[in-house]
Amino acid sequence: MKKTLLAITSALVVLNFTACSSKEENMEPKKIIGECTIQGEEAPSWVCGTYDDPTRYTAVGSAPYSKLGHNFSRNEAILNGRANLVNQIQLQVKTKAESYMRSTGLEENEMVEKVVTQLSKQTTDMTISDSKQISYWQSKNDNAIYILIAMNKDSVNNKIDAQVREIVDNEIQIRNSEDALNNMQ
Repeated sequence: MKKTLLAITSALVVLNFTACSSKEENMEPKKIIGECTIQGEEAPSWVCGTYDDPTRYTAVGSAPYSKLGHNFSRNEAILNGRANLVNQIQLQVKTKAESYMRSTGLEENEMVEKVVTQLSKQTTDMTISDSKQISYWQSKNDNAIYILIAMNKDSVNNKIDAQVREIVDNEIQIRNSEDALNNMQ
């Protein structure tokens, strides 16, 4: 009976350790694998351009670490981010200009390009003054700097809409004046 009791106790002890160890393995948090890898290094997902914010236009700028120092590299990354933001907003400008011109009955590519060119200059100034850095990451491998830049979508869209209407309406008035002048001659 002692042998049976010893065997049962031993079996329970082994079963208990086995059960406990498997429970501990299940309870251990799993490593989270990053969604973004830059030169073999895990990075925040926004570094790879996967950041989406419905209230803001966002863009990533990066710069290699310079011998001129951290501030130089950071400023270069900010400038690159702002340039990417301007390109993104210029697409919005072109789309809105084309849409507004179609609604007014104008579909001339030359006029669309003129409007886009004028608005792009204004948008660039607006982007430089209204954009903000919202995140920062520096690679441990090569010290490259990545910066996430953002601007409020509503404010940008309202300015774009107002400027598109103003520029297109001015162009229409100029055309109408030129047509009237030509008809008088």
